Amino acid sequence: MQLLGSRLRQRRKWLRLRQGDVAGKASASFLSKVENGAASPSLSNLREWSHRLNTSTAELIGDHLVLEAAKECILLTEKCHGYLDHLPPSPTTLFLRDLSSSATALSVPVPKPPADPELEYLTAKVLWHRGLLMEAKKLCERGLPNLLEPLLRIRYLTLLCLIYGGLDEGMKEDECLEHLRMTLRKLDRDILLRQLPEAESLSSSDLHLLTISALAQNRSLL
Repeated sequence: MQLLGSRLRQRRKWLRLRQGDVAGKASASFLSKVENGAASPSLSNLREWSHRLNTSTAELIGDHLVLEAAKECILLTEKCHGYLDHLPPSPTTLFLRDLSSSATALSVPVPKPPADPELEYLTAKVLWHRGLLMEAKKLCERGLPNLLEPLLRIRYLTLLCLIYGGLDEGMKEDECLEHLRMTLRKLDRDILLRQLPEAESLSSSDLHLLTISALAQNRSLL
């Protein structure tokens, strides 16, 4: 509850709101207790506060972790849908539901992704899984040059290596693999550790990248 309280307090102060502005004068003291980790809010409280803080309950209580799990399980339809069932409907969750369904049901067409690099990657992953290698290749090759986020870039390159291998494009596979190795070698775990954000803004990507950087330090794996 301390982390939830910290997130609430940080978001409120960032918007320059008083506790009464968020919870109402009658409940300002209760919000103060929640922010200090001395009380637990109800889901109804969180929905009301998140609305006034112009954010979502997901960002306040960690639903984003459930969303990340759904993305990781995109090829496992039943498991992915199980995670999505715990999340409120949104354009992203609805797209993920359709995309995951298309991963295991060939009668379901693979939906066209929105202009979001991560959702484009997941779509390419489903296309690759279904054997639609040329479509997956085009999607990855189109998105890769504009990627700045290192973890997502690593995922794109890893998937592209698999796609090139499946298409018997040996030269491109070798080039992609070398590009992936170079990207991994550039990861400096000590720098990443020093650059980790505060708990309120920490993301799962930050931690995944740390894990990958630890493996990258073992040059024999590369």
